[in-house]
Amino acid sequence: MPRATNSLSPRTKFAKRHYEAVALAMQHAHVPAGIICDPAKRNQWESVRNELADMFARDNGMFKRDRFMHACEPGANVKARSNGGSR
Repeated sequence: MPRATNSLSPRTKFAKRHYEAVALAMQHAHVPAGIICDPAKRNQWESVRNELADMFARDNGMFKRDRFMHACEPGANVKARSNGGSR
């Protein structure tokens, strides 16, 4: 997947706020789907988490895969912004 670049340095498509928002969404998807009791659902959820982590790692060499993987688990502390991205 090509990176977006400008004339001075490479840029990434995703920022920390994106990682946090996705991790929070993964937490919310985990609980109501009954993933803990259903191995097939757990495998699907883990596959999605791995694909997202792979995509983020390809986009950003500084991406911390282990941190993201943990943040997706229910109950993990994620500081996702809830203001729609405005500052």
